[in-house]
Amino acid sequence: MNTRGSIQSIQSHITSEFDTLEYVLVHRPGREIDRLTPGNKTRLLFEDIPFHKKMMSEHDAFTASLRAQGVNVVYLEDLVADIAQDPAVLKNMVHEASLAAGQPGISEVLLDHCSADQLIDILFAGLTASEFDACTKGQPVSASQEDFFILDPIPNIYFSRDPAAVINNGVVSCKAHYPARVRDMLLTRAVLRWHPLLKQNPIVYGDSPSEDRPYTIEGGDIIIINEEAIAIGCSQRTRSESIALLAKNLFTCGSTRRVYEVNIPAAREYMHLDTVFTIVAPGIVVSYSDVIDNITEIRRFEAQPGSDGVITAQPQREQRTFKQILVDEFNAPLQVINTANNDARYAAREQGSDGTNTLAIAPGRVVAYDRNIHTNQALRAYGIGVIEIEGSELVRGLGGPRCMTMPLRRNPAKNS
Repeated sequence: MNTRGSIQSIQSHITSEFDTLEYVLVHRPGREIDRLTPGNKTRLLFEDIPFHKKMMSEHDAFTASLRAQGVNVVYLEDLVADIAQDPAVLKNMVHEASLAAGQPGISEVLLDHCSADQLIDILFAGLTASEFDACTKGQPVSASQEDFFILDPIPNIYFSRDPAAVINNGVVSCKAHYPARVRDMLLTRAVLRWHPLLKQNPIVYGDSPSEDRPYTIEGGDIIIINEEAIAIGCSQRTRSESIALLAKNLFTCGSTRRVYEVNIPAAREYMHLDTVFTIVAPGIVVSYSDVIDNITEIRRFEAQPGSDGVITAQPQREQRTFKQILVDEFNAPLQVINTANNDARYAAREQGSDGTNTLAIAPGRVVAYDRNIHTNQALRAYGIGVIEIEGSELVRGLGGPRCMTMPLRRNPAKNS
């Protein structure tokens, strides 16, 4: 599914959540989804086992809707296949995956016995003990109840938002909270480092051992308010210490001037800030009021140059509410669209099915799941154009249109 066409490189640039989307990175749900079982789905962060064929169809319709709006869609699996043509890069990816799984000894064995195509499949779909024997000893695969994964599949990788985020012209390479998502980050970092489409974009966080786990941060918690300010959720998956490190790096490279650390409940149903809050147009936000209206702790980081010229990120307790901060940052009245129009019968349900997790593709134009009827009605009442997609299977991993996309470039000059 090579969709890169004649694109030679993509100069990443994002200074808002709603400027016209030009390039986006996605991953089509692959064989890794078909490896979910009742025994492993919880460990692999799924509520239920999706119907894989229907899930692929829904994702294809989603990406078709993006292309119909003029968005260039780039597939992670294509980029991984491209860089895997370099034996040194392929070796690095296999080694990192084996090390992250606690199986460092198998990387050289796999490299000696498996083709590049087989290795790429293993990086996404994982490897069972019987498959390892088949690969290394030439034995037929004979799966049994006792068969187990040496390398787990990575079914969450279709949520391409979390492994990385573009802020201004730089890229944040994220670090996963749960082991089930570590390889998602590793593969995305590999294409950011080595693929000709993307490697010219500087990685401003996440490429140094000093920024490695336990300094976890995930892209769903990063929301760009404007070219001078970003909000980062301190959540179940993003640590306060990581936000401080990222803020320092962003100030040093001039990517932003203010970073707001927004504390939300450390709970699975609110795993990232973008599950309870998104921006859809200048001064217009979608908000799950049960969380956003009850935020009690916000820290603001601003740059502080030292006498030695080294910039530090100085935090201070924010006295303003989150909504007051948004009014000041937008420099305009704030319009809040509440999930399900704040109808108590539907708000929690539609937040749970990612009604708040909208993807803006231009100011006032969003992609949303069709199942979130009341939230979509509320969006339209505010004049927001809603492009609805089906997501009965896609939503089973607990993520919406924003979660499934990593925007690479937005162009404010094309706003209409």
